[in-house]
Amino acid sequence: MSEKNTKEESIQEDAPKQLSPEELAEKRKIMKKNYQDQISILTLQLDYEKLLADIEQARAKRMEMIIRQAQMSAGPEADSEQPQPEKRERKLKS
Repeated sequence: MSEKNTKEESIQEDAPKQLSPEELAEKRKIMKKNYQDQISILTLQLDYEKLLADIEQARAKRMEMIIRQAQMSAGPEADSEQPQPEKRERKLKS
């Protein structure tokens, strides 16, 4: 019989507890405070992530400008500007 009582007690513990209006109001108050604390932390994290994204974008633009300057200072490519000499066909002697 004692096993049956312990099973019933464990089932009752798993069932949701009915809260009084005062307990419910207290739980809501605690949850609200937790969310407000998290919002301030998440807002700071958002600002941090935006700054990191701005830094990465600035680095990419800087690298692009460095590449463009290097291409401009190198001048035009040799292959595209100089005409290729004509190749003569070789004929076999007969």
